[in-house]
Amino acid sequence: MKRIICCLICFLTLLSAVGCSSDTPPVLSGNYYAVGDYDEMLTPYLCLDVNENTFSLGAGSVVSIELYGSYKITDGKLIATSRDTTLEFEIKDNNTLVLIDNGEKEIFEILHDTEFEYSEDLK
Repeated sequence: MKRIICCLICFLTLLSAVGCSSDTPPVLSGNYYAVGDYDEMLTPYLCLDVNENTFSLGAGSVVSIELYGSYKITDGKLIATSRDTTLEFEIKDNNTLVLIDNGEKEIFEILHDTEFEYSEDLK
């Protein structure tokens, strides 16, 4: 009887541990804007869609150049791949991404270590 109760407790503990794992992505869908001294319409942005795993990166809302493609998350990093280049961001938290590699083919210049912060406001 003790063995059955002990096995049942172990089984329930295992189920509760598995049930606590989260499928919540470490980033949010929406717009992340570069932190720094930028004119309002020239603030670099990163737009993520966590449902489709797609991104777009632009040099500002009035600049027509934009990178777009898909991304994956591995080892605390967001790896964004476009047709032309691959960008790498460190996930500081779900509201902040830090650009650590802007690819071998820079279409527009965004400095390494630039922080992008999530915002629901459009800039």
